Amino acid sequence: MKKSIVLFTTLLLIMALLSVMMLFLNTTKEVKDNTSEEFALIQTNSVMSNLSVYFKNVAFDEETIFYGSKIPFTLPYDGGVVKFNIDSAHKYLNINLLAVSMKNKNNDVYEQFIAFLYQHRLRDPEFFVDLILDTFDKDSFEINSGSGSEIVLENPVFRNGKIHNKKHFKVILDYYFLKTNDKAIYDIPFNKIISFNAYPLDINFASKELLKIFFYDADQYTLDAIAEHKKIYEKMSDLGFDRGYEEILSKGRYGHSVNFKTIVISVNVELSYKNQFKSKVNFLYNTTTKKLAGYRIIDIEIIK
Repeated sequence: MKKSIVLFTTLLLIMALLSVMMLFLNTTKEVKDNTSEEFALIQTNSVMSNLSVYFKNVAFDEETIFYGSKIPFTLPYDGGVVKFNIDSAHKYLNINLLAVSMKNKNNDVYEQFIAFLYQHRLRDPEFFVDLILDTFDKDSFEINSGSGSEIVLENPVFRNGKIHNKKHFKVILDYYFLKTNDKAIYDIPFNKIISFNAYPLDINFASKELLKIFFYDADQYTLDAIAEHKKIYEKMSDLGFDRGYEEILSKGRYGHSVNFKTIVISVNVELSYKNQFKSKVNFLYNTTTKKLAGYRIIDIEIIK
């Protein structure tokens, strides 16, 4: 019975998304034969403008997002193709909340994060965490005097106070490598673990790598079942842990509580028009306010 409900829900999602996609595609069919980067940019922005409007007609609840994230959508239009997929933007640990939780060092989360870094063969995890903590605080005093963990002392334009974005975080990674010559820092899957926004963590979408960090003391069988993401969890008791462990988790970890709801989705779109151009776009969509944010054209390729 559950399987049929899931299939029916998925079918409804596909029909809803296809209907709104066809609406906006029909409004963007008028294109020129000559192709330039400027034209490709205009055409891409036109399609995205229509898409953001018609997204408002879709009710993105947890079930819709969960099953929709498993289905890439591809549609032909006037000799071209539009491919897009949705995913939760709530599937990461906020790096700044993580820093707050490890600030005093004398706690389990600090030790477990250090252990995670060691598992990925990082040579000096303590120094790397010091870099994070010294970036997060606003002063220019090293958390361990003489360790060299205050980047701002060598790079005056470096910003302390918080880690703002991927580019800012990359400076920290590069500085660690500069000081240690440890290439393992670039092999750690931070892209599956951390983010720079303040969205609550939705367990229904968290990666296996993140779940291992968050539920570091859980039994492996239950953890593996959660990591498979075969069903939607709606409350703590659905996870299958005993009540004692649920009580521990209710206090939160790494500055995050256990949450089961996504409000903001990440949308990735690939446009391909005839054999003239390809473009890639990413944006965030708030399903409550129905507003788009973080719109980025990642790439435009003119096909010659």
